[in-house]
Amino acid sequence: MVLEQTQKPEVLQNYLEESAFNKVKRMITESAGLNTSGYRDEYLKRRFEIRLRATGTNTYARYIIYLKKHPEEFTNLLNDLTINYTTFFRDGDVYQYIEKKLLPKFLFSKNPVKIWSAGCASGEEPYSLSILVHKVFGPSLSRNPVTIFASDIDKDALTKAQNGVYTARQLSTMDQRTIEKYFTKEGESYQVKDFLKSIIKFEQFDLMKTPMHVNLDLILCRNVMIYFSKEGQQHIHMNFYRALRDGGYFITGKSEILSGEPAQVFTALDYITRVYQKPAKPLF
Repeated sequence: MVLEQTQKPEVLQNYLEESAFNKVKRMITESAGLNTSGYRDEYLKRRFEIRLRATGTNTYARYIIYLKKHPEEFTNLLNDLTINYTTFFRDGDVYQYIEKKLLPKFLFSKNPVKIWSAGCASGEEPYSLSILVHKVFGPSLSRNPVTIFASDIDKDALTKAQNGVYTARQLSTMDQRTIEKYFTKEGESYQVKDFLKSIIKFEQFDLMKTPMHVNLDLILCRNVMIYFSKEGQQHIHMNFYRALRDGGYFITGKSEILSGEPAQVFTALDYITRVYQKPAKPLF
């Protein structure tokens, strides 16, 4: 009986903290427009705790009070929800597939080619794609326009991506000839050349929302799904399916798999590089 009495305060405290945690999720949706319903709770708690320590609040209840007094904290919270690790041409075989098998097909497209780098972080992926597009399309790019939409929820990461400034270490996956062709050395840093930027449009976007663009030829969303619940992943993947043109392509991260309805509607083209296709509608 004594044990039960001593347990009650702890049970109550856990309940109150869980309720406060859910309140923080609702506040993010209401104040910052981020739909947290598709994220895994254990992931959100790990990321939220970074801000609890940074603000010295230590509990969700105190953090709620802090958010109300300091609404600018929502920006810090959003930025800490993502882990922006990426490199140029990450997983070389994936980019080989894009260069050798997908982009040559787009050369014959009757419509402007549209590619989406979803979860672009600090820009390495869309710039890698732009390098391949310029390499494959060459002078025909003026006759066959290509747009690469690059989105992320993290404003700070997008700013870095738009600036296009990288260190020599960040460019280590490319040979010197490629670096000299597509980057300008400025002191100890390297600046992406303007013509490489010219076909990329950066935009802030929450993947749980309805995509802003449709009839896309290719969507890359790689190593992003770890943040989302199984239901959230399926929701996002179906959004991608609807955003693609018939016959369009979708590439996930190598450790990510499709499940539920997306696994049924997408056709797997290459399991190693995780390339999928939205089936084209029959002509008759």
